[in-house]
Amino acid sequence: MNGVFEGKQLLVVGADELHSLVIFRMGGQAFAIAVEAVSEVVPFAWLSKPPRMPAFVQGILNLGGAAVPVLRLDRLLGMPSVTIGLDSSILIMKTGGAPLGLLVEHVDGVVPAADFQVMALDDRQSFQGCLAAQLDGPLGCVHLVSWEKILLEEERQRLGDFQRRAQERLAELADGDP
Repeated sequence: MNGVFEGKQLLVVGADELHSLVIFRMGGQAFAIAVEAVSEVVPFAWLSKPPRMPAFVQGILNLGGAAVPVLRLDRLLGMPSVTIGLDSSILIMKTGGAPLGLLVEHVDGVVPAADFQVMALDDRQSFQGCLAAQLDGPLGCVHLVSWEKILLEEERQRLGDFQRRAQERLAELADGDP
């Protein structure tokens, strides 16, 4: 089950126990991500769209002077494109480095992990393990996203380069340099 172990009322991923899950919707499906992986949730905002942006990047959010690339989860998971509207949100993810945003259609809220039971997940349902498990609980079937596995290493490198260039552009604007 890709590192997720079934327990009566306990979810464990790797060595970390999941206490709470951020539940969100994409294309009519429910997804969850460990609340420990999310630093904040911000409403969908205006994003800059520099040229040569990777296809899975919706744009760049200026979050207090930090250039935050906002990723399209629907594109990363190979889903049909979802409609982004006023109800959409950006999950600001903890990365150990510069922050990344994850654009989602709608955030339902935070739910205790203990409210869910782990169901079997066929490895063929998850590209490189980015879906860690299927959960059954008060909201029905929910797909648990493994944030650490959502990007390929090459995508991480390209995104890091892209983010550095975007941060340099923001710094130039702040300094007033041409």
